[in-house]
Amino acid sequence: MTSHSRKYRRRLHALPAALALFVFAALWLYSNTTSADVLLSAKSIDDWNKDCRHCSIEPHYDVIQGEIVRLESRMGRALLSRPFVSEGARPQLSWQWSLDKFDEETSAALMRVTVDFSSTEADQTYRLHYVWNPAERTTHREMIEENEYVWVVSGAQQAPRRWYSVERDLKQDLGRLAEDVPEDISVTRIEAGIGEPDGRKVRSGGYISELTVNYLPEPLSLEPVATSD
Repeated sequence: MTSHSRKYRRRLHALPAALALFVFAALWLYSNTTSADVLLSAKSIDDWNKDCRHCSIEPHYDVIQGEIVRLESRMGRALLSRPFVSEGARPQLSWQWSLDKFDEETSAALMRVTVDFSSTEADQTYRLHYVWNPAERTTHREMIEENEYVWVVSGAQQAPRRWYSVERDLKQDLGRLAEDVPEDISVTRIEAGIGEPDGRKVRSGGYISELTVNYLPEPLSLEPVATSD
């Protein structure tokens, strides 16, 4: 009769937990690499609604980024918007953007991506503006109206004429800003371009590369595996 040491038996009992962690990691990686959808690109500008006042919105080619979207506002606004229907519980929005040279003392949202949320059960709507404001640091967040928030994701640390990547877990961000967010909250609309969140006119120019959405997996609760001697 073979006798196994306690250490050996513990290792055997730990195998299911290790296997479960491996499967979870594999599923997480698979989800992040296969479910990204391109929402905005140089080829899809016409699929978006345009709000263009004293502005230009057009496809452009960059030797490094390839096909991108050029936006310019001459004391107006240059905005693209479209309805959004989420195909997953945790949408993650990603994009790259670059601004033309700007005055270092400028205090304005020179470019932004805005996300609208809605809850049917609570009959509530929310708005979250991700902005590039050279006068603020990227830690700056504030409420500007009831259920409407500004989050500086590019700011004083970023320089003009350079590309920066932004990646946001939308529901997680809203949960950090608003209290008691309803469980059925969902993204209903996305807006991107140049224009102050409060509607003020702004002079600015820049570029947006592909704006994509990726669906993150819901956290899995793994049952602890009991070990015995």
